[in-house]
Amino acid sequence: MEQVYSANEFQWIADSLQLSFGELCNYPVIFPIKKAQRISSGFGMRVHPVYRVRKFHTGIDISGVKGTPVYATGNGIIVRKGYCSGYGNYIEIKHAGGFHSFYAHLSRTMVNVRDSVGIAQQIAYVGSTGIATGSHLHYEIRKGKYYLNPTGWCYLLFEIWKNK
Repeated sequence: MEQVYSANEFQWIADSLQLSFGELCNYPVIFPIKKAQRISSGFGMRVHPVYRVRKFHTGIDISGVKGTPVYATGNGIIVRKGYCSGYGNYIEIKHAGGFHSFYAHLSRTMVNVRDSVGIAQQIAYVGSTGIATGSHLHYEIRKGKYYLNPTGWCYLLFEIWKNK
């Protein structure tokens, strides 16, 4: 998985290696909110809603009511948790294969650094902390220094399971 950066590449390798359901769960492969309203801002270039300048958006924004549960998108270890002015309250999870998932603008967190988390375990609540125009979850997938488009990854477990 060292050179895999796209959801399609991952799916092809997972199929080739015939990864088990349990092995797939070690990667960020599900949506972080059970009943998402909508993706209010996609991955890539956009006009920043606060600064009003074109800027690269490193994840997706998922609209949600404050207090909506946020779930780990794969098994992993909490490697960072904290607050910064832009992201507000955030959590970062390290997954297998060098993948990391990142959750921001949280109203409240339920885990601590070095905690092990399971796929679909609740880790936080949607909020509007940091620089935000309203309640939403900012969600990213990272590998090394690269930001990956989370959209293809969010339903990957379902897609692979469906195709077996």
